[in-house]
Amino acid sequence: MLNCNMKIGSKEIGPTNPVFIIAEAGVNHNNNLSLAFKMIDLAAKSGADAIKFQSFITDNMQLKEATQPRYQHKLPWGYYEQLKKSESSFDFQKKIIKYCKKKKIIFLSTPYDEESVDFLVKMEVQAFKISASDTTNHLFLKYIAKQKKPIILSTGLSTLDDVDKSVELLKKLKMKNKLILLQTNSDYPTPNSDVNLRVITEYMKRYNLLVGLSDHTVDYIASLGAVAMGACVLEKHFTLNKKLSGPDQSSSLDPREFKNWISKVREMEIILGKQKKFITNSEKENLTMRKILTIKPAKKNSKIVLNLLAAKRGNIRGILPLEQNINKILGKKLTRTILSETQFTWKMIK
Repeated sequence: MLNCNMKIGSKEIGPTNPVFIIAEAGVNHNNNLSLAFKMIDLAAKSGADAIKFQSFITDNMQLKEATQPRYQHKLPWGYYEQLKKSESSFDFQKKIIKYCKKKKIIFLSTPYDEESVDFLVKMEVQAFKISASDTTNHLFLKYIAKQKKPIILSTGLSTLDDVDKSVELLKKLKMKNKLILLQTNSDYPTPNSDVNLRVITEYMKRYNLLVGLSDHTVDYIASLGAVAMGACVLEKHFTLNKKLSGPDQSSSLDPREFKNWISKVREMEIILGKQKKFITNSEKENLTMRKILTIKPAKKNSKIVLNLLAAKRGNIRGILPLEQNINKILGKKLTRTILSETQFTWKMIK
């Protein structure tokens, strides 16, 4: 198990803490403040630890002639136009941040340009979430690392070599103890065959960092598998209504699904239990373990030999038929006369 922890806001993140859950609002609010506030309300009520938005100035990040992602091909306008529609003013974001504080849910955002980073720093953002599109943008990673705030780095669209180089850079910038890697597939929605959860254990082994999953699948299976593999952070897209306009609405969870997803994650945490193996209270009354007993009568002071012994299910008290216990019994003498099928106790042996 990883021996590292991190704090974002009031939340401790690490292997022994509950999974840190991010409601990815993204641009699903459609720059409607009442929609954004309602998303914050429902995310907080569902039990999310944080709700994440996006901070960008379109002309600082995007060419007008940029190729449109496949999952946005059905939109009636181009990719640049869609980003311009989704771009939120700093004043709009200030109101969101203030409302998150009121609702006691951590505000996070993915900045896509330095001006947006500066704004978020002024707003005292608790951490930066970095988009998969910037995993290999080392100039931008350096700029964000200067802020000395925790970084949650999505690693979609990247090879292991790409991730190696970015992690090496951030470690050189003394960000090792402030870095979380998210396994990500940047297709919306992601087919289960492309989730590649085993990368989570590879990241933990390779980098000794906290790891999580940015889950773009349509159900809960990938997230539950990630928790079982040691993920400390989960992120999933969230919408008020999948029929709303926007590029990410249809691949997001609605409020009922989102609440159920969190419930399943918390249930999985209970199921995982602890690494310590012990007899639980629920199984103590199930008297099914075999114990050592006699298969024929024997008199007091008789020497105990192997053909006198058997192992059968009996009372909760008794001696387990472990090799070590059998060796302690053989050759010893009985302290009293016993009948057939008498369950042994240590008081019967001298």
